[in-house]
Amino acid sequence: MKDIQPDSKPAGMVFSKFKPFFLSCLLLFAASFAYCSSTSEKTVVAKIVQVYGGKDALARVSSLTAEGNITTFMPKDEGTYFLMMKRNRKLLVDIKYTKRTEKRILNGDKGYNGTDEKVALAEGPAYKAMVYQYDQLDLPYGLLDGTFKVRDVQKDRLRGRSVDVLKLTDRSGNEVDIAVDNATHYIVKTSGYFVMGGEKAVLSSELSDFRKAGGVVFPFTIVNYADGFKISVTRIIKYTINPDIGDLVFSP
Repeated sequence: MKDIQPDSKPAGMVFSKFKPFFLSCLLLFAASFAYCSSTSEKTVVAKIVQVYGGKDALARVSSLTAEGNITTFMPKDEGTYFLMMKRNRKLLVDIKYTKRTEKRILNGDKGYNGTDEKVALAEGPAYKAMVYQYDQLDLPYGLLDGTFKVRDVQKDRLRGRSVDVLKLTDRSGNEVDIAVDNATHYIVKTSGYFVMGGEKAVLSSELSDFRKAGGVVFPFTIVNYADGFKISVTRIIKYTINPDIGDLVFSP
């Protein structure tokens, strides 16, 4: 009986023989993966835009105001809530609590905040928090005009619901995650990341009670968290689309 001898050719020679085949398969796999990722991202964004009113309706919104009330838990208080926003990173938030007032102003790359009408320059985390709030308001239109770039899309679950998590970066390099409900395609959670005290911190908001105002969908209930701790609930009573807001409003 003749013994079966192993292949005497070195492994390297065998690989070299089939190297062009292996490389072509690898390139084909990579191209297919990139195509699927891109298609998935575009599909998710298209569904978001559609349920929020469509591209044309979103593009028409250049400014807005929001009126409502807020309840805070650290410290415990409540008050009236008023917000003004214009495209190109302009934001004013004016809150009147039972015992104090709070004002935040974002004007491009400058931010100001304070209490009881004493407003001063805001830097670091205080400034980043205002940028995060503006980014939240700028969605989903910011996905259309290039404000946000999608770095990745992942599957996850939020309070029993299946969601797509889009990991975004805004034009200044700030990281924002949005969780999109697979059933409704509404953005049900946003998370912004920044460094505080040398460690990465996160501000997040859970959004609900979606209704139309001026042909565009908005969340009327926003629950805010800092590093997982619930800090406030904002309930919007009224949104006004495209009010005439002068730029001086955003000067301290």
